[in-house]
Amino acid sequence: MPEDIIKEIEKGRKEVSAGEEKTVDFGFYLLLDRIGSIKSDLQKQISDLQQQMMEVKEDLRQEIKQEVNGLHQEMKQEVNGLRQEMKQENNSLRQEMKQEINGVRQEIKQEIDTLRQELKDDIRHIDGKLNNVIWAAIGTFFAVLVGAAGIVVAIYYTAPK
Repeated sequence: MPEDIIKEIEKGRKEVSAGEEKTVDFGFYLLLDRIGSIKSDLQKQISDLQQQMMEVKEDLRQEIKQEVNGLHQEMKQEVNGLRQEMKQENNSLRQEMKQEINGVRQEIKQEIDTLRQELKDDIRHIDGKLNNVIWAAIGTFFAVLVGAAGIVVAIYYTAPK
């Protein structure tokens, strides 16, 4: 049917442009007017649809932009959360290391104190033995001295006079 209308319009245009004085059907003018108004309506609808498409496109662009911004914010929050988690873990490990070091330090101090006490005890023991040796030496010296004095006295009294 649209092909028939197009052919009829072309035929009418040719007749008018050729200057023929034919009586053109009044229906033909009504048809041309109706086609013109339909064409105008279609162009307006196309323009409205294009405008709506542009608005939808812009809305989609804004929604996508908001979604990307939202995802970006979520990612930032996740990264910050991970950063905080790592910082806490690092602090926890650092605290554990300090406690472990302090524990080892205490053990070493106790071991040093024990060794010092053992050394003091050994020195006292050695000092006691040295004192005993010194007193023994002094005693021996006096014993020898008394013995020598006894010999001198014995020689003195036993010697011819």
